[in-house]
Amino acid sequence: MSSYLKMTETAPFEFLCLSRDPSQRRMIERVLGGEGRVNWILLRPISLRRYEEARAVAEKALPDAANRPSGGLMRTLKLWHLRAQYAGARRLFQRRGSAVAVAWNGSGGGRMAFMEGARAAGAQRLYLELAPLPGRITVDPRGVNALCSLPRTLEPYLAWADRHAPERKAWRAARSDIRQRTASRPRVSDDGLPSLDEPFLFVPLQVPKDTQLRLFGGEFRDIDVFVSSLASAASSLPDGWHLRLKEHPSTQVSFVEAIRSAGTSRICLDNDSDTFAQVAASRGVVTVNSSVGIQAFYFDKPVVVCGQTFWAIPGIATPAPDLDSLKDVFARVEALGFDADARDAFMNYLSSVYFSAVDGAGSAASVAERLAGPDAYGFWRAGP
Repeated sequence: MSSYLKMTETAPFEFLCLSRDPSQRRMIERVLGGEGRVNWILLRPISLRRYEEARAVAEKALPDAANRPSGGLMRTLKLWHLRAQYAGARRLFQRRGSAVAVAWNGSGGGRMAFMEGARAAGAQRLYLELAPLPGRITVDPRGVNALCSLPRTLEPYLAWADRHAPERKAWRAARSDIRQRTASRPRVSDDGLPSLDEPFLFVPLQVPKDTQLRLFGGEFRDIDVFVSSLASAASSLPDGWHLRLKEHPSTQVSFVEAIRSAGTSRICLDNDSDTFAQVAASRGVVTVNSSVGIQAFYFDKPVVVCGQTFWAIPGIATPAPDLDSLKDVFARVEALGFDADARDAFMNYLSSVYFSAVDGAGSAASVAERLAGPDAYGFWRAGP
């Protein structure tokens, strides 16, 4: 390990961070550097010590690991390596009991093994990832996205807003900063696309193999399964409606043929139109758990969620936890809506407290608050 920042001897926290690419390292430094000493772990610690829990952790971490092995021997070796990383992290944090474990995302592979080893050693943890709001980052003691510490009911957000958010529409100021991401390669769109004036639901696709792709019942599913489900459900839409899909800007896999082979004119692929022009023109957004879903709140659009995410809360969005419920939502699509007051409370909390500004501006909760555990409103569940 090597210290990446100069800190005072009285720094309240010591952060042991798994090394990331330079841009992510800079963000971590900006967000955490003012609250403690940031140390980078360049090589993940490993140990041959056996722990009873190690196998279960490795099995859980493997499906979301980078470069998942396909053969039996390689799978065995990968599981052994994950167990060794878990054991190494556990022994590290047993020796450095006051240190805080930090990982980017941390929901699979070696990063999960590292964080689970820290948890087993009794260490505090912070999981970081880019937030869906420009210039913001997630810093959470339990996980990111669907694994985060935020409540899954409206009441805490409404109670917080009644006391702390007199200007209910303040969160909307960020709309002007929302921009689509630049595609990494040229994209193909369908020929003869329907007009954006026709009634449609917009579907932003995610990166294939994304670790967050937990469709319907929570099992990992790739995007092609989601496209197949959309094709099945599209027949339930009213006459004249269609689904308008767009591939993720970072994907290296095209779904043109999968969509064309779906055998329905109710689905089209529009990679050319601006993402948020399509959001604005749509009658709603359908997603597994893409950040475009929460960004659609800024455009006052209903959002249907087919996967697991912290904002799949009735009133804020419309959960569709299985294919039958998705078909039912499509059949009643003209009645789709949301609770504007609930969204105001929820989004004000996210923008002013939960998501930290990368530049340190704003009133986001401190690291100490995040690690202290539940407050009066039930946020920041920092335990196992």
